[in-house]
Amino acid sequence: MNKAQLVAQIAAKTGTSGYKAEQALNTVLDGIKHGLKHGREVDLGPKLGRLKVIERKRKRVIKKNLKGRCKASIVELHRRHPKSIRLLGRNRDLSENPKPTVITPAEPKPVPARSKHFRVAVPSWRRRFQ
Repeated sequence: MNKAQLVAQIAAKTGTSGYKAEQALNTVLDGIKHGLKHGREVDLGPKLGRLKVIERKRKRVIKKNLKGRCKASIVELHRRHPKSIRLLGRNRDLSENPKPTVITPAEPKPVPARSKHFRVAVPSWRRRFQ
């Protein structure tokens, strides 16, 4: 669902014009941005959870198979954007009729039989005496 669809749904439920619904949505989003910008938690209600600003530590990672002369290089992650927003309390079913989640395992892959062709590592000096 994009912003235009959200504005249309708000306008239909409240009976106001699309312009007023868009202004209301922008006001709510600006309030959320302002709260997060100043390091506060934003509670979206018991069903949705809450938004929280977190600090991400700088982490160095070795990247391989990069194009160029160097085959591998060390890259710093989270250097440009050290802060991130996390949604806490996400593991909830938000549908009208919540049902328990059932996860069925995929068909187990058959284990291949042991290969008939195998070799045993024998030192070269032993081969002479066999």
